[in-house]
Amino acid sequence: MCIFVCTRALAQQDTVMQHDNSPEEIRGAWLATVAGLDWPDCDEAAIIQQFHLIEQIRGLREVGCNTLFFQVVSNMDALYPSKLLPWSAVLTGTEGRSPGYDPLALAVKVAHECGMQIHAWINPLRVCRDDVTPHDSMHVSISHPDWVQNYRHKLYLDPGNPEVVDFLRQIACEIVGRYDVDGLHIDDYFYPDGLRKDGKGWNNDMYRLYGNGRSLDDWRYATINNVVATLCKATHETNPDAVFGVSPSGRLVNTCHLYADPRMWVAEGSVDYLAPQIYWAIGRGDAAAFETVLDSWAFIAKGVPVYVGLAAYKYAQGITKGLDAPYLSISEFGRELELCRSAWYVKGHIWFRTKDILQSDFKAYILSELYED
Repeated sequence: MCIFVCTRALAQQDTVMQHDNSPEEIRGAWLATVAGLDWPDCDEAAIIQQFHLIEQIRGLREVGCNTLFFQVVSNMDALYPSKLLPWSAVLTGTEGRSPGYDPLALAVKVAHECGMQIHAWINPLRVCRDDVTPHDSMHVSISHPDWVQNYRHKLYLDPGNPEVVDFLRQIACEIVGRYDVDGLHIDDYFYPDGLRKDGKGWNNDMYRLYGNGRSLDDWRYATINNVVATLCKATHETNPDAVFGVSPSGRLVNTCHLYADPRMWVAEGSVDYLAPQIYWAIGRGDAAAFETVLDSWAFIAKGVPVYVGLAAYKYAQGITKGLDAPYLSISEFGRELELCRSAWYVKGHIWFRTKDILQSDFKAYILSELYED
Protein backbone atom coordinates (compact mmCIF):
# COMPACT_ATOMS: atom_id res chain seq x y z
CA MET A 1 0.00 0.00 0.00
CA CYS A 2 1.42 3.37 -1.03
CA ILE A 3 2.16 5.86 1.74
CA PHE A 4 2.16 9.42 0.43
CA VAL A 5 4.73 11.78 1.92
CA CYS A 6 3.89 15.45 2.40
CA THR A 7 6.97 17.60 2.91
CA ARG A 8 5.15 20.78 3.78
CA ALA A 9 5.14 20.23 7.54
CA LEU A 10 8.93 20.10 7.60
CA ALA A 11 9.09 23.64 6.28
CA GLN A 12 6.82 24.94 9.01
CA GLN A 13 8.98 24.38 12.06
CA ASP A 14 9.40 28.10 12.72
CA THR A 15 5.89 29.20 11.74
CA VAL A 16 2.41 28.68 13.06
CA MET A 17 0.72 28.38 9.64
CA GLN A 18 1.57 29.13 6.04
CA HIS A 19 -0.86 32.03 5.72
CA ASP A 20 0.67 35.49 5.90
CA ASN A 21 -2.27 36.63 8.04
CA SER A 22 -1.92 33.83 10.57
CA PRO A 23 -2.22 34.81 14.22
CA GLU A 24 0.91 34.35 16.32
CA GLU A 25 -1.08 32.33 18.87
CA ILE A 26 -3.88 30.09 17.69
CA ARG A 27 -6.83 30.64 20.01
CA GLY A 28 -9.29 28.10 18.72
CA ALA A 29 -12.52 26.38 19.62
CA TRP A 30 -14.11 23.18 18.41
CA LEU A 31 -17.74 23.68 17.38
CA ALA A 32 -19.20 20.17 17.70
CA THR A 33 -22.24 19.30 15.60
CA VAL A 34 -22.44 15.54 16.26
CA ALA A 35 -25.73 14.96 18.11
CA GLY A 36 -26.18 18.76 18.05
CA LEU A 37 -23.73 19.17 20.94
CA ASP A 38 -22.96 22.83 20.23
CA TRP A 39 -25.22 23.32 17.21
CA PRO A 40 -27.76 22.75 15.55
CA ASP A 41 -31.13 21.94 17.05
CA CYS A 42 -32.98 19.89 14.43
CA ASP A 43 -36.34 21.06 15.80
CA GLU A 44 -35.58 24.68 14.92
CA ALA A 45 -36.53 26.31 11.65
CA ALA A 46 -33.68 26.78 9.19
CA ILE A 47 -33.64 30.55 9.67
CA ILE A 48 -33.30 30.12 13.45
CA GLN A 49 -30.51 27.56 13.01
CA GLN A 50 -28.63 30.03 10.85
CA PHE A 51 -29.10 32.80 13.39
CA HIS A 52 -27.71 30.61 16.19
CA LEU A 53 -24.71 29.52 14.12
CA ILE A 54 -23.87 33.14 13.34
CA GLU A 55 -24.35 33.99 16.99
CA GLN A 56 -21.94 31.27 18.12
CA ILE A 57 -19.21 32.20 15.65
CA ARG A 58 -19.48 35.89 16.54
CA GLY A 59 -19.48 34.90 20.19
CA LEU A 60 -16.17 33.10 19.71
CA ARG A 61 -14.70 36.19 18.09
CA GLU A 62 -15.97 38.35 20.95
CA VAL A 63 -14.39 36.06 23.51
CA GLY A 64 -11.03 36.37 21.74
CA CYS A 65 -10.83 33.23 19.61
CA ASN A 66 -9.25 33.54 16.19
CA THR A 67 -9.74 30.03 14.76
CA LEU A 68 -12.88 27.94 14.37
CA PHE A 69 -12.78 24.15 14.02
CA PHE A 70 -16.21 23.42 12.57
CA GLN A 71 -17.40 19.80 12.51
CA VAL A 72 -18.85 19.10 9.07
CA VAL A 73 -18.61 15.27 8.83
CA SER A 74 -19.29 13.26 11.99
CA ASN A 75 -20.95 9.98 10.97
CA MET A 76 -20.21 9.85 7.24
CA ASP A 77 -22.90 12.50 6.80
CA ALA A 78 -22.45 16.13 5.84
CA LEU A 79 -23.25 19.68 6.88
CA TYR A 80 -22.92 20.85 3.29
CA PRO A 81 -24.47 19.68 -0.01
CA SER A 82 -22.23 16.72 -0.84
CA LYS A 83 -22.06 14.42 -3.85
CA LEU A 84 -20.53 11.75 -1.60
CA LEU A 85 -22.40 11.92 1.70
CA PRO A 86 -26.04 12.40 2.74
CA TRP A 87 -27.21 15.46 4.61
CA SER A 88 -26.76 14.97 8.35
CA ALA A 89 -29.87 14.21 10.38
CA VAL A 90 -28.77 16.77 13.00
CA LEU A 91 -30.11 19.49 10.69
CA THR A 92 -33.65 18.28 10.02
CA GLY A 93 -34.11 15.10 12.04
CA THR A 94 -33.97 13.02 8.85
CA GLU A 95 -30.77 11.89 7.20
CA GLY A 96 -30.58 12.93 3.57
CA ARG A 97 -33.06 15.80 3.87
CA SER A 98 -31.75 19.21 2.84
CA PRO A 99 -32.13 22.01 5.39
CA GLY A 100 -32.48 24.52 2.58
CA TYR A 101 -29.16 26.25 3.20
CA ASP A 102 -25.44 25.41 3.32
CA PRO A 103 -24.10 25.47 6.90
CA LEU A 104 -20.45 25.20 5.88
CA ALA A 105 -20.73 28.06 3.39
CA LEU A 106 -22.39 30.17 6.09
CA ALA A 107 -19.73 29.29 8.67
CA VAL A 108 -16.90 30.16 6.26
CA LYS A 109 -18.50 33.49 5.38
CA VAL A 110 -19.15 34.53 8.97
CA ALA A 111 -15.80 33.34 10.31
CA HIS A 112 -13.89 35.26 7.66
CA GLU A 113 -16.03 38.35 8.17
CA CYS A 114 -15.03 38.13 11.84
CA GLY A 115 -11.36 37.90 10.90
CA MET A 116 -11.17 34.26 12.00
CA GLN A 117 -9.66 31.25 10.31
CA ILE A 118 -11.88 28.21 9.84
CA HIS A 119 -10.85 24.57 9.60
CA ALA A 120 -13.34 21.97 8.40
CA TRP A 121 -13.34 19.17 10.97
CA ILE A 122 -14.20 15.63 9.97
CA ASN A 123 -14.31 12.30 11.82
CA PRO A 124 -12.31 10.11 9.46
CA LEU A 125 -13.57 6.57 10.14
CA ARG A 126 -16.74 6.74 12.23
CA VAL A 127 -19.76 5.60 10.23
CA CYS A 128 -22.43 5.50 12.92
CA ARG A 129 -22.57 5.60 16.69
CA ASP A 130 -24.82 2.52 16.66
CA ASP A 131 -25.79 -0.21 14.21
CA VAL A 132 -29.57 0.25 14.33
CA THR A 133 -30.09 3.83 13.06
CA PRO A 134 -31.95 3.90 9.71
CA HIS A 135 -29.89 5.52 6.97
CA ASP A 136 -30.38 7.28 3.68
CA SER A 137 -29.52 5.24 0.58
CA MET A 138 -26.52 7.51 0.01
CA HIS A 139 -24.95 6.57 3.37
CA VAL A 140 -21.91 4.30 3.05
CA SER A 141 -23.47 1.68 5.33
CA ILE A 142 -26.12 1.23 2.61
CA SER A 143 -24.21 2.05 -0.58
CA HIS A 144 -20.95 0.30 0.37
CA PRO A 145 -21.59 -2.16 3.20
CA ASP A 146 -18.39 -3.99 2.23
CA TRP A 147 -16.40 -0.95 3.40
CA VAL A 148 -17.91 -1.06 6.89
CA GLN A 149 -16.88 -2.92 10.04
CA ASN A 150 -19.22 -3.51 12.99
CA TYR A 151 -17.32 -3.34 16.27
CA ARG A 152 -19.32 -3.56 19.49
CA HIS A 153 -22.45 -2.35 17.66
CA LYS A 154 -20.73 0.74 16.29
CA LEU A 155 -19.89 1.13 12.63
CA TYR A 156 -16.49 2.13 11.24
CA LEU A 157 -14.89 2.43 7.83
CA ASP A 158 -12.05 -0.04 7.33
CA PRO A 159 -8.86 1.98 6.68
CA GLY A 160 -7.19 -1.12 5.25
CA ASN A 161 -9.50 -0.99 2.23
CA PRO A 162 -7.96 1.09 -0.58
CA GLU A 163 -11.44 2.08 -1.76
CA VAL A 164 -12.14 3.57 1.68
CA VAL A 165 -8.93 5.60 1.60
CA ASP A 166 -9.83 6.95 -1.84
CA PHE A 167 -13.32 7.80 -0.60
CA LEU A 168 -11.80 9.83 2.25
CA ARG A 169 -9.54 11.54 -0.27
CA GLN A 170 -12.59 12.50 -2.32
CA ILE A 171 -14.30 13.95 0.77
CA ALA A 172 -11.21 16.06 1.51
CA CYS A 173 -11.03 17.29 -2.08
CA GLU A 174 -14.74 18.10 -2.11
CA ILE A 175 -14.51 20.23 1.02
CA VAL A 176 -11.22 21.98 0.35
CA GLY A 177 -11.96 22.42 -3.35
CA ARG A 178 -15.42 23.93 -2.94
CA TYR A 179 -14.98 26.03 0.20
CA ASP A 180 -12.54 28.73 1.20
CA VAL A 181 -11.50 26.90 4.36
CA ASP A 182 -8.12 27.58 5.91
CA GLY A 183 -7.55 23.95 6.75
CA LEU A 184 -8.83 20.40 7.05
CA HIS A 185 -8.85 18.86 10.53
CA ILE A 186 -9.41 15.31 11.75
CA ASP A 187 -9.71 13.99 15.28
CA ASP A 188 -9.01 10.65 16.94
CA TYR A 189 -11.50 8.35 15.21
CA PHE A 190 -9.07 5.73 13.97
CA TYR A 191 -9.36 2.02 14.74
CA PRO A 192 -11.78 1.61 17.66
CA ASP A 193 -10.50 1.58 21.22
CA GLY A 194 -10.42 -1.99 22.51
CA LEU A 195 -9.76 -3.65 19.15
CA ARG A 196 -6.07 -4.01 19.84
CA LYS A 197 -6.82 -5.95 23.01
CA ASP A 198 -9.68 -8.23 21.98
CA GLY A 199 -9.66 -8.22 18.16
CA LYS A 200 -13.29 -9.38 18.10
CA GLY A 201 -15.82 -8.39 15.48
CA TRP A 202 -13.32 -7.07 12.93
CA ASN A 203 -12.97 -8.83 9.61
CA ASN A 204 -9.30 -9.13 8.59
CA ASP A 205 -9.86 -9.83 4.90
CA MET A 206 -8.02 -6.62 3.93
CA TYR A 207 -5.01 -7.70 5.98
CA ARG A 208 -4.93 -11.03 4.22
CA LEU A 209 -5.02 -9.23 0.88
CA TYR A 210 -2.59 -6.40 1.58
CA GLY A 211 -0.57 -7.40 4.66
CA ASN A 212 2.46 -8.40 2.59
CA GLY A 213 4.06 -10.37 5.39
CA ARG A 214 3.82 -7.66 8.04
CA SER A 215 2.39 -8.34 11.47
CA LEU A 216 -1.25 -7.33 11.93
CA ASP A 217 -0.24 -4.54 14.30
CA ASP A 218 2.39 -3.12 11.95
CA TRP A 219 -0.03 -3.28 9.03
CA ARG A 220 -2.75 -1.45 10.97
CA TYR A 221 -0.33 1.33 11.88
CA ALA A 222 0.58 1.58 8.19
CA THR A 223 -3.07 1.89 7.17
CA ILE A 224 -3.63 4.82 9.54
CA ASN A 225 -0.39 6.45 8.37
CA ASN A 226 -1.71 6.09 4.84
CA VAL A 227 -5.06 7.73 5.71
CA VAL A 228 -3.30 10.69 7.33
CA ALA A 229 -0.81 11.09 4.47
CA THR A 230 -3.55 10.78 1.86
CA LEU A 231 -5.68 13.49 3.49
CA CYS A 232 -2.63 15.71 3.84
CA LYS A 233 -1.74 15.30 0.18
CA ALA A 234 -5.35 15.85 -0.93
CA THR A 235 -5.59 19.04 1.13
CA HIS A 236 -2.38 20.55 -0.24
CA GLU A 237 -2.95 19.54 -3.83
CA THR A 238 -6.50 20.91 -3.82
CA ASN A 239 -5.55 24.18 -2.12
CA PRO A 240 -1.84 24.88 -1.56
CA ASP A 241 -2.75 27.56 0.99
CA ALA A 242 -4.76 25.20 3.21
CA VAL A 243 -3.21 23.29 6.11
CA PHE A 244 -3.91 19.82 7.44
CA GLY A 245 -3.85 18.82 11.11
CA VAL A 246 -4.78 16.01 13.46
CA SER A 247 -6.11 16.04 17.01
CA PRO A 248 -5.00 12.79 18.68
CA SER A 249 -5.47 11.78 22.28
CA GLY A 250 -3.16 13.68 24.59
CA ARG A 251 -1.22 10.63 25.75
CA LEU A 252 0.80 8.76 23.16
CA VAL A 253 -0.06 5.41 24.76
CA ASN A 254 -3.78 6.12 24.28
CA THR A 255 -3.52 7.09 20.64
CA CYS A 256 -1.32 4.07 19.93
CA HIS A 257 -4.14 1.89 21.24
CA LEU A 258 -5.99 3.09 18.13
CA TYR A 259 -3.03 2.20 15.88
CA ALA A 260 -2.30 5.89 15.39
CA ASP A 261 1.26 7.12 15.98
CA PRO A 262 1.84 10.88 15.59
CA ARG A 263 5.60 10.30 15.57
CA MET A 264 5.24 8.63 12.18
CA TRP A 265 3.16 11.47 10.76
CA VAL A 266 5.82 13.94 11.82
CA ALA A 267 8.61 11.78 10.41
CA GLU A 268 6.76 11.43 7.09
CA GLY A 269 5.83 15.13 6.91
CA SER A 270 2.12 14.38 6.70
CA VAL A 271 0.81 16.91 9.26
CA ASP A 272 1.07 20.70 9.41
CA TYR A 273 0.11 20.78 13.08
CA LEU A 274 -0.91 18.51 15.93
CA ALA A 275 -3.66 19.31 18.43
CA PRO A 276 -3.34 16.79 21.30
CA GLN A 277 -6.33 16.60 23.61
CA ILE A 278 -4.70 17.12 27.03
CA TYR A 279 -7.80 16.77 29.16
CA TRP A 280 -6.26 16.12 32.58
CA ALA A 281 -5.51 18.49 35.43
CA ILE A 282 -2.18 19.84 36.59
CA GLY A 283 -0.58 18.10 39.55
CA ARG A 284 -2.47 14.81 39.37
CA GLY A 285 0.67 12.98 40.40
CA ASP A 286 0.36 10.34 37.68
CA ALA A 287 1.37 9.83 34.04
CA ALA A 288 -1.71 11.75 32.84
CA ALA A 289 -0.86 14.98 34.68
CA PHE A 290 -1.25 17.96 32.34
CA GLU A 291 2.35 19.11 32.74
CA THR A 292 3.74 15.62 32.15
CA VAL A 293 1.69 15.05 29.01
CA LEU A 294 2.45 18.54 27.70
CA ASP A 295 6.21 17.97 28.08
CA SER A 296 5.98 14.73 26.10
CA TRP A 297 4.85 16.55 22.96
CA ALA A 298 8.18 18.32 22.58
CA PHE A 299 9.65 14.94 21.63
CA ILE A 300 6.64 13.74 19.63
CA ALA A 301 6.05 16.86 17.51
CA LYS A 302 9.74 17.68 16.92
CA GLY A 303 9.09 21.18 15.62
CA VAL A 304 5.63 20.66 14.08
CA PRO A 305 3.36 23.29 15.70
CA VAL A 306 1.31 22.02 18.64
CA TYR A 307 -2.08 23.48 19.53
CA VAL A 308 -3.11 22.06 22.89
CA GLY A 309 -6.70 20.88 23.32
CA LEU A 310 -8.10 22.20 26.63
CA ALA A 311 -10.98 20.56 28.51
CA ALA A 312 -13.33 23.51 29.03
CA TYR A 313 -16.22 21.04 29.32
CA LYS A 314 -14.86 19.61 32.57
CA TYR A 315 -15.47 22.89 34.36
CA ALA A 316 -18.48 24.16 32.43
CA GLN A 317 -20.40 20.89 32.69
CA GLY A 318 -19.17 19.94 36.14
CA ILE A 319 -17.52 16.79 34.76
CA THR A 320 -14.79 16.45 37.32
CA LYS A 321 -13.86 14.00 40.03
CA GLY A 322 -10.93 12.42 41.79
CA LEU A 323 -7.56 13.51 40.43
CA ASP A 324 -9.21 16.05 38.15
CA ALA A 325 -10.73 17.98 41.05
CA PRO A 326 -8.72 21.11 40.07
CA TYR A 327 -11.29 21.60 37.29
CA LEU A 328 -13.77 22.61 39.97
CA SER A 329 -11.99 25.96 39.77
CA ILE A 330 -11.93 27.89 36.52
CA SER A 331 -8.47 29.16 37.43
CA GLU A 332 -7.12 25.73 36.42
CA PHE A 333 -7.18 26.97 32.82
CA GLY A 334 -5.02 29.97 33.67
CA ARG A 335 -2.36 27.63 35.01
CA GLU A 336 -2.63 25.38 31.97
CA LEU A 337 -2.31 28.28 29.54
CA GLU A 338 0.71 29.56 31.41
CA LEU A 339 2.41 26.19 30.89
CA CYS A 340 1.39 26.15 27.22
CA ARG A 341 2.74 29.63 26.59
CA SER A 342 6.05 28.78 28.23
CA ALA A 343 6.57 25.74 25.97
CA TRP A 344 8.53 26.66 22.82
CA TYR A 345 6.77 24.07 20.65
CA VAL A 346 3.22 25.12 21.59
CA LYS A 347 1.81 27.67 19.17
CA GLY A 348 -1.71 27.88 20.52
CA HIS A 349 -4.63 26.08 22.08
CA ILE A 350 -8.14 24.89 21.21
CA TRP A 351 -11.07 24.83 23.61
CA PHE A 352 -13.42 21.87 23.76
CA ARG A 353 -15.97 23.11 23.23
CA THR A 354 -17.77 26.22 21.94
CA LYS A 355 -20.89 26.22 24.13
CA ASP A 356 -18.79 25.78 27.24
CA ILE A 357 -16.54 28.80 26.75
CA LEU A 358 -19.48 30.98 25.74
CA GLN A 359 -21.08 30.53 29.16
CA SER A 360 -21.05 33.88 30.92
CA ASP A 361 -18.55 33.07 33.68
CA PHE A 362 -16.17 31.27 31.35
CA LYS A 363 -16.37 34.06 28.78
CA ALA A 364 -15.69 36.69 31.45
CA TYR A 365 -12.73 34.71 32.79
CA ILE A 366 -11.14 34.32 29.36
CA LEU A 367 -11.53 38.02 28.55
CA SER A 368 -10.28 39.29 31.90
CA GLU A 369 -7.58 36.76 32.74
CA LEU A 370 -6.42 34.88 29.64
CA TYR A 371 -6.75 37.10 26.58
CA GLU A 372 -5.97 40.48 28.10
CA ASP A 373 -3.91 41.52 25.10
